[in-house]
Amino acid sequence: MDIYNIFISRIPRTIEDFDPRKKKLITFLNPHSYTLAVKRADLFESFDYIAPDGILVVAILNLLKAVAFKIKRFSCDMTSVVPYVFKIAIENKLSTFFLGTNASGIKESVKVFRKSFPKLKISGFRNGYFSSERERDEAILNIVKLKPDIIFVGMGTILQETMVLDLRKAGYEGAVYTCGGFLHQTKNEINFYPQFIDKLNLRFFYRIFKENGVLKRSIKTYPQFCYLMMRRLFKGGKADDSSDEAKINNKIKINEARRNIKVVSTNEELLKANRNRLANSN
Repeated sequence: MDIYNIFISRIPRTIEDFDPRKKKLITFLNPHSYTLAVKRADLFESFDYIAPDGILVVAILNLLKAVAFKIKRFSCDMTSVVPYVFKIAIENKLSTFFLGTNASGIKESVKVFRKSFPKLKISGFRNGYFSSERERDEAILNIVKLKPDIIFVGMGTILQETMVLDLRKAGYEGAVYTCGGFLHQTKNEINFYPQFIDKLNLRFFYRIFKENGVLKRSIKTYPQFCYLMMRRLFKGGKADDSSDEAKINNKIKINEARRNIKVVSTNEELLKANRNRLANSN
């Protein structure tokens, strides 16, 4: 199944779908992360819910009539899902673990959470960088042993989804939410977006202004997302075996193969040159 059909088959209807007591695996897709998910659609099949993150995604999916109900925006930040999850966690004394961003960033973010939500039970936190696979495996085992009721994972698309599934495979049974840049954004204050920015749905433009690299990556991925969605619109929202996502995957594989060929070719040229030098020296 391609990422589009995986996505629309797992869209949550209401905020209640994010209740951590249901112990679901939940991730989010915006235009940028959608283009990355195209390459690893298999990862997303194991998630219970995939929430549309961003007004553009919601508008296009509703235009396509992708599902029978009206789709709403859900983001893993303080403008949407997080306050709801924190509220239930506090009321039910559920423990929370935060995994993501860098070492200094995660410490600062946890300080902000503790100040803003003093009754929230935080069982632990860790940065999202690992020096080796062994260190990563140890971190997973430590989290599983700790048994937090809720985990937020903010490591960037694909990395965070992979981490979530590895946690589940290792025996973690609680609720997990991927949160992208949320942990990084919260290191200074609980509300990253000013209230008027949120009300006017200008969050994307605010991120461009506040965060380095957002504009550069968006120039590449947002047009690609719009192209994929427009093709869906002209196809009536239907997918087939020759879907655009599959074509993109093939192009990626071809480009990777070409790069490998270039590397092999370069290595062969170097070996040939070395043999010639040895022959001349003899």
